[in-house]
Amino acid sequence: MGQFRFCYFTPKYEETVAFYRDGLELERLESWDRNPDDRGSLFRASGGIIEIVSRPQAPSEHHWDDRPPQGAMMVIEVDDVTDRYRLVKEKQIPILEPLKDQSWGHRSFCVREPNGLTIYFFSELPKKTL
Repeated sequence: MGQFRFCYFTPKYEETVAFYRDGLELERLESWDRNPDDRGSLFRASGGIIEIVSRPQAPSEHHWDDRPPQGAMMVIEVDDVTDRYRLVKEKQIPILEPLKDQSWGHRSFCVREPNGLTIYFFSELPKKTL
């Protein structure tokens, strides 16, 4: 079975790593710091991995898009979205959309990370029985 990663390069490497590590308290799986143009960290996010890589200042062989994240968001399912919401509020992370029940069966909220990417956290609502 393969692995799914959402990877992006950021000019705000330290701030972004601190956001995922200290703010969201996601498990850091691995980090490397070979030189200023070769640093990265992997974070567990539900069944996938978020890979944060420092955007190189020198010419690079990587095929990365230099624009800020746009037209995309991360969606992360958590066991208890209410607990995750409490953590985010305690850490004073700005909330884009407060915790609420969605008509499509999610209880969810949204935050924005340092690079402008929206993160949507959710848990499935219990199925209604007739």
